[in-house]
Amino acid sequence: MSSHFHTVVRTTLVSLLAFPIAFAMGQGVKQAPISVAVNPPEATVHVGDKQTFTAVVKGTESAGVRWSVEEKNGGQISEAGVYTAPGAPGIYHVLAISKASPGTRSVTKVTVVREADADTPQ
Repeated sequence: MSSHFHTVVRTTLVSLLAFPIAFAMGQGVKQAPISVAVNPPEATVHVGDKQTFTAVVKGTESAGVRWSVEEKNGGQISEAGVYTAPGAPGIYHVLAISKASPGTRSVTKVTVVREADADTPQ
């Protein structure tokens, strides 16, 4: 037989043997899900006061989050996670949204009270 035939057969066999190994290696790798956790997980803030939140993103190398307040008049939050409560008491929600995976977020409940409300036993 010609040496060309042996080279073709040998190359084909090596390719066929390597394919299942490469395929199996690719199938076995699963990426951990991305998650966002906010600290503190819940807060009570007086009207007009500030509260600093921090976020930890796991499952990705990008630790960045985008902060927002769910309610239209629910206060403001800076890029650094500093929340400023609105002038009206109520329950509001602060969101920390992963920049790497915008569908991944954490919601934190913020109860905004007047000074007098905080002193009243519940």
